[in-house]
Amino acid sequence: MSLVRALSYLFCYFILSTKCFANSPVEVRILADDDYPPYSYVENGVLKGIYIDYLKKLSRKLKDDYTISVMPVPWKRALKLIERGEEFALLPPYIHYQRRPFIAHYSNSIGIEKVVVFCHKDVSLEYAFSLGPKARPALKLGINAGYLLLNEKYKSAVSKRRIILATNKSTASNVEKLIKRRIDCYINDETSTLITLSEVLSHYHTQFKRDFVVKEVISSQSAHIGYARDFQKQGFSNQAFIDAMNDAINTISPNGINF
Repeated sequence: MSLVRALSYLFCYFILSTKCFANSPVEVRILADDDYPPYSYVENGVLKGIYIDYLKKLSRKLKDDYTISVMPVPWKRALKLIERGEEFALLPPYIHYQRRPFIAHYSNSIGIEKVVVFCHKDVSLEYAFSLGPKARPALKLGINAGYLLLNEKYKSAVSKRRIILATNKSTASNVEKLIKRRIDCYINDETSTLITLSEVLSHYHTQFKRDFVVKEVISSQSAHIGYARDFQKQGFSNQAFIDAMNDAINTISPNGINF
C-alpha cells in the first residue's frame, strides 16, 4: 500500500471516528429524592416512583442526544450538591427562586401535588392560630427535613410558639410518629401521606386507631426538575438540555402527570 493511500485511509478513519464521537449521546445525571413515596423512593435497593417512571419515558424521548441516569440521594444532601454546583439536576423540587437561589432553572411542570395537614380527629388547629392568650401546650407539627411547605399563617404560629416543628428524615418516620401520637399533625403531600399511612398502619393491625383526617389544604404545588445555577461541564450546554427536556415534557404531558 502506498504512503498516500495509507494516509488517505487514516484520514477517512479519523473523520468517521470524529463524527461518531460527536454524535454519541451526552451523559446527564439527575438526582432524585430517595425517600419521597410514591413519587421517588428506594425500595429493596431499587429506585421507584411515579416521577421515576415518568422520567424513564422522557429519557426515551431524548435517547438519541442524551443518556440520562438517575441517582437516589437523601433530599438535604441533594440540595447541598446542587448548591455547590457539583451536580446538575434534581427531581422533584417546587419552585422557590428566593429560598433556593442556587437553582437557576426549573423544567415545565411534571405534576401537581396538594400539600395538606393531617391530624388526629380530636386535634384543633384553631388554637394554634388564635390571638388569645396561650393556655394550652403548643401543637407538635411533623415535617420532612429540607421541605419548604409552611405558608405565612403557619410560620407566624411557629414564631409565636403555638406550633413546634418536629423535623424528621422521611414520610414514613413522620407517619409513624403521628400514629403513635408523638406529633399532633403532619404536613406533607396528600397522595404520598395517604399511601404511607396505609402501609404503616397495616403493620400494626388494630393496635392504633385510624383516626387521621385532613384538617387543612395548605397549597397545590407543581413539581419540577430543578437545575443548578453553578454547574459547568466541558462540552455540555445546560440550556440545550433544559430546552430538550421541556420539549419532551410538552410532547408527553403538557399539563404534567394526573395522579
